[in-house]
Amino acid sequence: MLFKKEIRKPILTLILLSAGGLLLHLRIHPFWQSPSYYLPFVSGLLSILIIPILFNSKKTVIIAYLLNGIGVLVGIIAMTYFSLSGLPSPLTPANILLGTTLANSVILFSKFFLGKTILLYFYPTGLGRFFNSWWWTRHFFYFLLALSLGHFLWR
Repeated sequence: MLFKKEIRKPILTLILLSAGGLLLHLRIHPFWQSPSYYLPFVSGLLSILIIPILFNSKKTVIIAYLLNGIGVLVGIIAMTYFSLSGLPSPLTPANILLGTTLANSVILFSKFFLGKTILLYFYPTGLGRFFNSWWWTRHFFYFLLALSLGHFLWR
């Protein structure tokens, strides 16, 4: 088989999650309708075709982990941004859970943990201060800050 036996299931799970997310995104936002839908489409293809192959080798696992993590961060921030721009009314807990992109973000966030599982196969003790939870949290807020500043400064 194409993938190493020890990490075959996490990689196949990553492919299936990515394929499901891409199909869901194509149903809601077909890329042929707007150029703004090209980036999520390309990101989905990258997550299905390229990143799993990169995850299969110790030489490229860090690149795959970074691409996977950045895709998760940008996807969650973008979905949250668009969800906040059209909040359901009335704002009840049920509408927040079912009328926003919260469920999609939770599903997307699971890809981050699968990537971490695969990375730990090659680097069981981790990578020190790089790519730990604090590193990702900081970068999440950096992306969020950049998007927020862009939204407020270039209206």
